[in-house]
Amino acid sequence: MTNAPFGRYAPPGWCQFLIRICQRIPTQTWLGKRLAFILRKPVLLRKQSPVDTIVQNVCFRLEPKNNLSDKRLLCTPSLLDGIERNFFAQNLPQQALVLDIGANIGGYGLLLAAARPDISLIAVEADPLMAQRLSRHIEFSHLEDRCTVVEAAATPATGTVELFVDAVNRGCNSLVAVDKDEDEGEHPELTSDSILVQGLTLLDIMGQCNQAKVNLLKMDIEGYEFPVLEAFLQQAESDSWPDYIQLEQYRKQTFNPAVKIALEKGYEITFQTRMNVVLKKA
Repeated sequence: MTNAPFGRYAPPGWCQFLIRICQRIPTQTWLGKRLAFILRKPVLLRKQSPVDTIVQNVCFRLEPKNNLSDKRLLCTPSLLDGIERNFFAQNLPQQALVLDIGANIGGYGLLLAAARPDISLIAVEADPLMAQRLSRHIEFSHLEDRCTVVEAAATPATGTVELFVDAVNRGCNSLVAVDKDEDEGEHPELTSDSILVQGLTLLDIMGQCNQAKVNLLKMDIEGYEFPVLEAFLQQAESDSWPDYIQLEQYRKQTFNPAVKIALEKGYEITFQTRMNVVLKKA
């Protein structure tokens, strides 16, 4: 499946038609989101996996049953941080470098790179399976000259670490252990399965890619952002800190430790969406 040429798993014509319509519907409004959800139902009910499809000029081989990001990319890519990606596509400087920590299958980083042909991307993914799929999407889309995959977990110190695997949503894998016995009622999908992966600091990752500074640091690593960011801001010279940082932060909740330390170090909030906050170096 992984090595099959792109297009081998293309959906039928009527399905492609619905996918194209859904992808063009603005989901920022309640009405648009509901309409997209209604129109995508026949597509999702087919339960085809994998599905080869092109999203905003990026070729993806999606597996909607096992990963929420795949499901969103198939019909509603704007729900995958569309507001944030549009902002950076318009505001990052020329020849910008993006460091995407927790890159998943590339739904954020590759779409941003496709929107701006001058942008370079370092996509960091700890899960070997997801990193392999991410690399395949780069090959499918002929983005090898601008996009680099680092198969590792971002950590505050270099070393081997344990990655806990989510059986239902592979995009929710985390270095933060969850006690299944305690949370089984609330989170029945959690498992005790884990794999050992390489852990690298942000400085390690940048050094491995021969980069002294990135323009955008986007981090989505399921609650482990704070120790990684704290270590980086302590170890790196301030001149090498990123111009922008994007962190997961629900709008109605108190700022999490990662956001707080960025603010303490002089970053300022540029804007906040329902699920993320974008900060700029003052």
